Amino acid sequence: MKTRFLLLASIFVAAFSVQAATVSVFQGNLSIDYTGMQSGLFLSGPNHFNQSTSNILTSTQVESTLPGDVLSFTGLQFGVNTGAPASPAGRAIQNTTMTYDVSNLTGTVAGQVGLGGVDHWTYFGTNNFVMGDYSLEFSASRAVGAKSGWYLENHYSFGMIAFDLANVNTVIDGDNFTLSGDLFVSPEFATNFGAFSDGSLVAGADYGNFSFTTAPEPSRAVLGLAGLTGVMIRRRRKAA
Repeated sequence: MKTRFLLLASIFVAAFSVQAATVSVFQGNLSIDYTGMQSGLFLSGPNHFNQSTSNILTSTQVESTLPGDVLSFTGLQFGVNTGAPASPAGRAIQNTTMTYDVSNLTGTVAGQVGLGGVDHWTYFGTNNFVMGDYSLEFSASRAVGAKSGWYLENHYSFGMIAFDLANVNTVIDGDNFTLSGDLFVSPEFATNFGAFSDGSLVAGADYGNFSFTTAPEPSRAVLGLAGLTGVMIRRRRKAA
């Protein structure tokens, strides 16, 4: 009885001690609805490649007439890249290195989330406009006004912060977190491409909405419980 009590106490201590432990992003998904790309950049012919498709395509294939997985400006999915995926020719697929302490998310978050997915649009009926190979990152210096500090950086063809995530609602669920809110045109995006629009591509313009949900690697609490459970099973077998 004493041994069982000590084991249960150890389980409780292990679970409690790692609730505030740093965890690494392992999987998750970003969903985007673009609502301003047509009016702001005169884009048409939306052609979205999901993670499983886009991560094996070269830039030549992405920019060809190959049909994507979703032919829409909305309901677009970008999966979290696990580890460091290889990049086909002309691509810059990002790896996932993000870690955080759920008890102080924005105060401890480091690294980035690499996201698989690419969007290919037609510009004025002829030219290609492509964005994707995004990374999700956080910088406290960008948290101004409605902007949360979270942002999406484009890595396809050119490196540029594309959208600041604004009016963000953050939900913590165990070691997981969910972000949802609006896509604001970044100052970098407006500076680089504003000359091609009718003036509606300005920094802070609302170009859509997003939802991001992550699932980290199994926490040390879970691993600790699994290990202690194994000890209890072995001891019971030995006693029998």
